Amino acid sequence: MNIVAFLSYVIITSITPGPSNLLVMHESSHFGFRGAWRFNTGILLGFMMLGLVSALGTTVLQATLPMIEPILQWLGAAYLAYLAYKIGFPKQTASQVDTVPATFLSGLLFQLINVKSILFFLTALSTFILPHSTSTVEIVQYTSYAIILGWIALLLWAGSGSLFRSLFQRYDVAFRVIMCGLLLYSTVTIFQ
Repeated sequence: MNIVAFLSYVIITSITPGPSNLLVMHESSHFGFRGAWRFNTGILLGFMMLGLVSALGTTVLQATLPMIEPILQWLGAAYLAYLAYKIGFPKQTASQVDTVPATFLSGLLFQLINVKSILFFLTALSTFILPHSTSTVEIVQYTSYAIILGWIALLLWAGSGSLFRSLFQRYDVAFRVIMCGLLLYSTVTIFQ
């Protein structure tokens, strides 16, 4: 396996904006790194679960992916559109917005239907790992590298949300419009 190509793919895909990255940054910008920890931990655990399920069930997924991919796309797109709406058009007044952090379960469930993360793991497996190894130990090992690098990227996004918290709060409306737009863009890219 070309480890440089594998790591380049994993790092670039993990660090670029995606639904999970945007949501952990958004949550951290409103509640700080510690205040958003439950939600972010749900995202991280969901990411790990997706990776391990993808690694261990790749042969089954290869046969069924063409059948379930459209369902996953629509579920993911609908959820992203819903999140974009909730972020872009909150029902509360500016002083009431986001007074309660999102839950661990909401982060976990979001990540489990996050099409970008699902495709991330399936691409890493089908392009970089499986053509060069059929050993379950090696498949899990390389998938674990992808999980760890993905976690680092998610934590960097959460940290940036927390670090720039006062800036995001000062420009809350603009921040929400940008976040809403980026989530809608992520929704559209699911079908490309």
